[in-house]
Amino acid sequence: MRIGEIELGKIPVVIGTLSGNIEHPVKVVSNIDLFELRIDTFKTQEVAHISEIIHSLKGVYGKPLLATVRSKAEGGGVEIDDDKRYEIYKEVLPLVDALDVELSSAGLLKRVLPLCREKKKVLIASYHNHDETPIERHLEKLVSEGKEIGADIVKIAVTANSKEDLSRLISFTIKNRDKGIITISQGRIGTISRIVTPILGSLMTYGYIDMPSAKGQLSAFEISKYLSLFDPAYKKEYSA
Repeated sequence: MRIGEIELGKIPVVIGTLSGNIEHPVKVVSNIDLFELRIDTFKTQEVAHISEIIHSLKGVYGKPLLATVRSKAEGGGVEIDDDKRYEIYKEVLPLVDALDVELSSAGLLKRVLPLCREKKKVLIASYHNHDETPIERHLEKLVSEGKEIGADIVKIAVTANSKEDLSRLISFTIKNRDKGIITISQGRIGTISRIVTPILGSLMTYGYIDMPSAKGQLSAFEISKYLSLFDPAYKKEYSA
């Protein structure tokens, strides 16, 4: 599976999350593989403004792009109804390489799926729990639900309230590494997951560029640095 020119599963993919500020020197983002556009946090969700940002990013950085219009219920910046979110996804899809829609927005996810298939873009079905880490059986059910709908990747971002929570997510990642998943443990205890899970089977890991979008989130630059220290494959790729 590929997102743009990136072959997923070869080495950890570092996603830099952008909340609208795109004024970053090219050399600063050179080791970031992909930009996530958190459109729900932009100053406006008008398509013309979003398209302007996308064209600017493509012109300056040339990185693959992931468009996310997060629902308010799962941590989105503003309340946007599903019809409006669908129209945004539909308009920006030709300009980006992947979309992220929550599993809890199943109706929207199913509406977006044929658009992604037609344009040959990757679809991520995501789940965000800002309170806890569910039991492993529930995590497995989430992956099954996402795959049954037709998502290419299932992203699971949960919150660690203990070391046991973190350990459970890491174990889940190892057991399900061949199913096309992204796993993240949020919160202070879970911070290390952003480096560990991509080494152990999570296809991608998220870090912020201009401002954190979740508790315990490292910057994309820090993640890239740590991965180059701890993952020989990643280090080899970036020292070539």
